[in-house]
Amino acid sequence: MRVIIGGIPGVGKTTVLNELSKAGFRVENYGDVMLKIATEKGYAKSRDEMRKLPIEIQTEIQTGAAMYFSKIKDVIIDTHFSIKTPSGYLPGLPPHVLKAINPDLLVSIEADALEIFERRKKDLQRSRDEESQSEIRMHLEVNRTFGIAYASSMGIPFMIVNNENNKPEEAAKIIMEVLKRT
Repeated sequence: MRVIIGGIPGVGKTTVLNELSKAGFRVENYGDVMLKIATEKGYAKSRDEMRKLPIEIQTEIQTGAAMYFSKIKDVIIDTHFSIKTPSGYLPGLPPHVLKAINPDLLVSIEADALEIFERRKKDLQRSRDEESQSEIRMHLEVNRTFGIAYASSMGIPFMIVNNENNKPEEAAKIIMEVLKRT
């Protein structure tokens, strides 16, 4: 089963996915695969650089990562349904990527905009563009809309899981319960 889990930066998606990994699920990060490709080709040295590359190059890198994931049968893919770029929101899973990966389930990890705002302020390891709570709310809406559109186009379920502060185990438990039933 291929599951794609998306969320905007700072939502705590990776923390939730770490819980799934501890429970024995294979979890891989789409951005890590993209960065490996981008680094090998000399396009970027960090994720923050990568999302500012020209759209054509981002698309090339996305496609390479999709081909990698298309060869893995059972995996949970950690990614973003939308990427905020200087040109606007870029689909994290455009049609050719979705078709290559052929997921069975899409899950959107979400949280309150204020919680995300506070999490981002504490994360000193990343060079993030500053966003107001209003901009974060908009990004959450765009991300959810993209996720619903992806699921609709593939005819697969779309699930929303709330990741409250200091409760990633609860969010992971909800996802695990669904995975056991499918």
